[in-house]
Amino acid sequence: METVIVWIMVAFIGLTFGLVIRRDWPRLQRIGRTVTGEVTGYRSYMHDNVRSFAPIYRFHAEGAEHEVVDQVYSGTESPPLGTRVTLAYPVGRPDLARPPRPLLWLFVYGFLIVSLGLLIAKLLGLLPD
Repeated sequence: METVIVWIMVAFIGLTFGLVIRRDWPRLQRIGRTVTGEVTGYRSYMHDNVRSFAPIYRFHAEGAEHEVVDQVYSGTESPPLGTRVTLAYPVGRPDLARPPRPLLWLFVYGFLIVSLGLLIAKLLGLLPD
């Protein structure tokens, strides 16, 4: 039974890793560009009676005006309206612009890879019971 649970966890983490890397694949394949965007509003999300906010950035790139919503929500409307923020995107995909957060993504990928490694070590009998 324990082996089945570990295999389910491996499948879940593998699927999660696949979904995360699928979203980041264009960033890994292409040269990145940076641009300065301005906070023009917020998208709000309500979950369990708690409201969260993600800033909406407007910027000009590759000959057109673009507007993107940040992927990271917070409990407050921050940064304030009108704030100028550096955004990064892969060449040809300004729709994927977001503030660079290398430590956050290092933590996400590191956590998934370490978790997957520990589970595989458990399946191979390399970890004690």
